[in-house]
Amino acid sequence: MSFTSLGLSPLLLDAIDQSGYHTATPVQQAVIPLALKGRDILASAETGTGKTAAFALPLLHQLLQQPNTDIPQEQRLRVLIMTPTRELAIQIEQNLIKYSQYSELATLAVYGGASINPQRKTLAQGVDVLVATPGRLFDIIGQHELDLSFVTHLVIDEADRMLDLGFVKDIEKVKRLIAKQHQTMMFSATFSEDVKSLAANMLQQPEYIHVETQTTAANVAQQVYRVDARRKAELLSELIGKHNWQQVMVFTSRKETAEHLFRELSLDGIKSAVFHGDKSQGARNRALEEFKAGQLRVLIATDLAARGLDIQALPRVINFELPEECEDYVHRVGRTGRAGLAGEAISLVSPQEVLLLNEIEQLIGQTLPTLIPIGYEEGAPLPARYRDISPDKPKKVFKHRRGKPSQGDAKPSRKGKYAKAKK
Repeated sequence: MSFTSLGLSPLLLDAIDQSGYHTATPVQQAVIPLALKGRDILASAETGTGKTAAFALPLLHQLLQQPNTDIPQEQRLRVLIMTPTRELAIQIEQNLIKYSQYSELATLAVYGGASINPQRKTLAQGVDVLVATPGRLFDIIGQHELDLSFVTHLVIDEADRMLDLGFVKDIEKVKRLIAKQHQTMMFSATFSEDVKSLAANMLQQPEYIHVETQTTAANVAQQVYRVDARRKAELLSELIGKHNWQQVMVFTSRKETAEHLFRELSLDGIKSAVFHGDKSQGARNRALEEFKAGQLRVLIATDLAARGLDIQALPRVINFELPEECEDYVHRVGRTGRAGLAGEAISLVSPQEVLLLNEIEQLIGQTLPTLIPIGYEEGAPLPARYRDISPDKPKKVFKHRRGKPSQGDAKPSRKGKYAKAKK
């Protein structure tokens, strides 16, 4: 289905065409007609399915049908989009600006980790669409008396993640602060009982939309490497050096693992950066920009921090640890193989993760090819530095390596062992 058949404003169609989009995705085909009618919607859709355009385009269309030229600045705000992470807020803002580039509509994203003053001043000048993380939204409401009473359209993006992070009361409070007559759209990767309960409180006679997306792109080659948990960092360094990979996104499930891996790669002369929630927004932005520019070979990220990241032509992702939630595997793999390009996804799986791997394979409906790298077979001699580390207690790795090691714990330097010049 083409976008022209959906009844959108010509200004939006011109912007869509400029962006290179011609055919609506399944979630866009399902959501846009209902959203244009003002219906409340609960949709199951993941990052990478085109859901941002699914809610953004009909909302922008409705704003364009109601000119804001005679509206006071403080009453211009009519669309509020709530999202769990800073990166996703920034990405949504960028998309909204792109879609509305031929109009006078103004969009702003507000989020923590950045100065509140520029965000507050831009709001005071008047915006039509506000994208916000809950914490910063309520900072501005409490400190600067932001008025939401003219908001007639509310979007809750990644509702399942919002609930996981404990934002349910914030979402319910927002509903009480906006206009009594309003449209609400909720998007979630899963229809959990908590999401359904929230929807029952938030939505009026909603339309339920489920887009079957729990699979991975056909153009992404997926591979499993079976390896002792203690030797994952060593294997990853070897793969990067052996194949001279220049842009690799590595996912971990814990911040501690990310920091440990960063230290290990640094010892091997591989330039990397860590991207997780404990890092400042400035540090995260710098790491992302350096990675996109090719100044870093590896970006190590946790699932929550990486939600919403869109890196064009990313060649591969590595699951250093399998995610505890199987759906997150699909999100991770979806970072590569985008826009029809080929991608590669490699999972380093320890014996302790086999059950998780089985659950993931059931979810995506395929058995992943498995390889045991030469020299990493079960029973292969461990390097001396790993022999006193139990594979069943990986956290000991982090404690063991923090700070300056004692003389008995010292390990031989590997500086530059796997580093390789760019082609």
